Amino acid sequence: MGKYALEHYSPYETYKIRPTSVPHSKAAVNPGRGQYRLVELTWEELEPHRGIYDLDRLKEALAEVHNPVLSIKQVVPSWLKKGMEEGFIHLIRRVASALSNEKLIGVAIPYEEGSQGVWDAYLEAFEGIPLLAGLEQEALLRYLKEKEYPFGLIVSCNEDNWVSCCEKFAGFRLQNTWQRMPVLLQIEEEEMGYPIPGYSLQGENIPGENIRRESLRWHAGLSSCPMDIGYDFTIRRLTYPKKIASKGALPLRFWLVNKGSAPCYLDYSLRLRLEREGEQREFVLNIDKGTWKVGDITHNEIISLPVLPLGEYYLSVGIFFSDESPMELDIRMEEKDGYYRLGTVEVCKDTPVDLAHAWDDFYPEGYYPLEDPQLPD
Repeated sequence: MGKYALEHYSPYETYKIRPTSVPHSKAAVNPGRGQYRLVELTWEELEPHRGIYDLDRLKEALAEVHNPVLSIKQVVPSWLKKGMEEGFIHLIRRVASALSNEKLIGVAIPYEEGSQGVWDAYLEAFEGIPLLAGLEQEALLRYLKEKEYPFGLIVSCNEDNWVSCCEKFAGFRLQNTWQRMPVLLQIEEEEMGYPIPGYSLQGENIPGENIRRESLRWHAGLSSCPMDIGYDFTIRRLTYPKKIASKGALPLRFWLVNKGSAPCYLDYSLRLRLEREGEQREFVLNIDKGTWKVGDITHNEIISLPVLPLGEYYLSVGIFFSDESPMELDIRMEEKDGYYRLGTVEVCKDTPVDLAHAWDDFYPEGYYPLEDPQLPD
């Protein structure tokens, strides 16, 4: 493509920053990807006596592990004499009200025949937290599909049952589950402790060739064993003006790529920082996370700027979770406080082009807008 192609057209001078990606030799430490830990607690552990709850034990157990998945085992406590379903439903509601772990990956729904009341309690109580159903829980899957309630999956798999797992994905039409909720792999161990071929590595169980291949087709985001799966964001290109005006506008054209196998299901935001001589301004961008799946991601936005002292500023970009912790990006750039320094921009008194309306006459991607031909007079 020549230098006069429309892709290179812009009514103002721009920087085109192309950060270098950093190949990962192991799974990143970002929350919500890689390996998860199942936190299993029994009914009696959470409610040792009728009406007396030990929810501090629940919070401590979740805080001790990375990427926790909660599972409450519906084992009848010794003190219970009658009203099992009603008592367990009450426990579910109390547990849900106590959860504030923003990095909780999900809650596994137990499987009991004829326990639709319990399932409804999970759906009502854990609003905003992904609910996970086992791929073998066919009655539960049918019920959730009938209710049209979004749910994630826990896929118990090994080298012997991967074909049947694929059949269940197709039979229940679960191929697009990953677009809304996470798909987790529960790598099974062979009975009696004998290793499955391709599963052992320094004492850890790892999936074999078939499971590794199918996990990408299922868009699995986490696994019970160490695997480099899940989201993996990188910035392929950022285009912005070389000069901006104080109290003016800053047009930004992002090209990001999620190189991983699944979206990021945690809440996060894309932010911009302008920094100069100890003074810094931060801006939260208005992104549509619902479209940030896998592969190429584009985002175009014009930021309205406050009054800024004239001079040259560092321009940095970062992605942050709702608890203000930064996301590690797959780029080789200087990082500070979770922001990656991508370049500089000069703040002037005025600019030749009105940047706030610079995209009215051409598309941000660099193409002219097409117009229908006018009818003759």
